[in-house]
Amino acid sequence: MESALEYFEENGWTASATIPSVLVKRRLVERYGLPDEADIRVTRLRVTAGPAPEVEVFLFPRSSPGYEEDVGTQERVHGFENHVGLFMDRPEAGTLARLADRLETSGRMVYEGSAHNPHENTTMLYFAPSAPMARARRRFPRWELQCAGDLTALAARRPVRTQALSRAYAVLKANHADADAALAPSAGRPAPPVPVFEG
Repeated sequence: MESALEYFEENGWTASATIPSVLVKRRLVERYGLPDEADIRVTRLRVTAGPAPEVEVFLFPRSSPGYEEDVGTQERVHGFENHVGLFMDRPEAGTLARLADRLETSGRMVYEGSAHNPHENTTMLYFAPSAPMARARRRFPRWELQCAGDLTALAARRPVRTQALSRAYAVLKANHADADAALAPSAGRPAPPVPVFEG
C-alpha cells in the first residue's frame, strides 16, 4: 500500500485517502475464492491539473490475507473491473431510474447489482456489457453510477438479469482465451504484443 502511494506521489498524482472497497471486494471474493478478510482498498487520483475526471484505482496489498499475484493478472486480462464512473451528488429517484433504463436498453448493458459504501456514504450501481457488447473488447466495458447517500432500497428494486449477466461474463472469459492464443508463440516466431489495460 505504501509503495503504491509513494509511486503516485512520485508521478505527481494526488491520491485521496484509501478506503475499504465494498462492491469490488465482494466480486473479487466470489470470483477468486478470497477470504472475507482480504484487504481490497480504493483510492482516486488526480492525474491532470484543472477540472478533469479522476482515476479510480483498486489496491490489493501483498500483505493482505489471500493475496495472489494471479488475481491482478486475471483482472487486467479480462478487464472485469475497468469502468467509466459517473458521480451523482444529488441523485433523484426518477432521474436515476431513467438513466439506468437507458443504459440497459440503448446502452446494451446489464445491471449487475449495487452496494453502499459507508466509508464515504455513497451507493454504486454497476452495469456490465451485454454479451454482444463484451465481444467488442472495449477498454472500459463497465459503467458505474456512483450516488451520494444510501440508496440501497432504491437500487434493490432494479432486477439483476442473472442469465444475461452470466452470458456477458462467459464472453469476457472467452476474450481471455483469445488473448492467450494471440500470446502463444507459433512457427518459431515471437507472439505479437497484446494490449492489456489497467483498471
